Amino acid sequence: MDREAAVREYNRIRIAGAIESFRQQAFAARYFETAAEAVEFFFSQITKKTSVGHGGSETLRQLGVLDRLRSGGYNFLDRYVFGPSYDEQLEIRRMNLCADVFVASSNAVSIGGALVNVDGDGNRVAALSFGPRRVVLFIARNKLCDDLERAVHRARNVASVTLAIQYAANTPCAKTAVCHNCASPDRVCSYISIIEHCTPPERISLLFINEDLGL
Repeated sequence: MDREAAVREYNRIRIAGAIESFRQQAFAARYFETAAEAVEFFFSQITKKTSVGHGGSETLRQLGVLDRLRSGGYNFLDRYVFGPSYDEQLEIRRMNLCADVFVASSNAVSIGGALVNVDGDGNRVAALSFGPRRVVLFIARNKLCDDLERAVHRARNVASVTLAIQYAANTPCAKTAVCHNCASPDRVCSYISIIEHCTPPERISLLFINEDLGL
């Protein structure tokens, strides 16, 4: 077995453990060897009439999911067609909370079956918990952590810090690459969510992908 095959098998085994844990916690969870397979499965589960909301996600951008929703005649509640101000975004973000399907990624997941997400304004973590009829999360293998403590660390010190750097935020973490739990107006991590059980059962679907994606 060559190195790449060994890496894929290592991650397949880890993902299989996570899938078992999440299914025990009433999540729907599936494995996909490639990102393309996960994307095709997602689109097979919606129709052009399905209202689809979304959270900010580098993973979705990389997968081309948002572009396909925009160009394919879907009932897409696209927050990016509105202006960047809070008032301009407020109404579309509220509409996202009532979508038939809300699609996003997760900042981190634990093998033991917990989703960990950090949010600036709280709209994404709100939708994960309540509102949309269904939630679909694309989970790349680099988001998988050994336990909850490491998942929280990843969400705060990898995903959030990288986002702050990407946005050129005026925060301590953007300068030091470490979360300082600051009070900066530019802070991108005001809300943290940990979801360890899915209620109602299988409302949240996790599409695990044996590739590295997102922040």
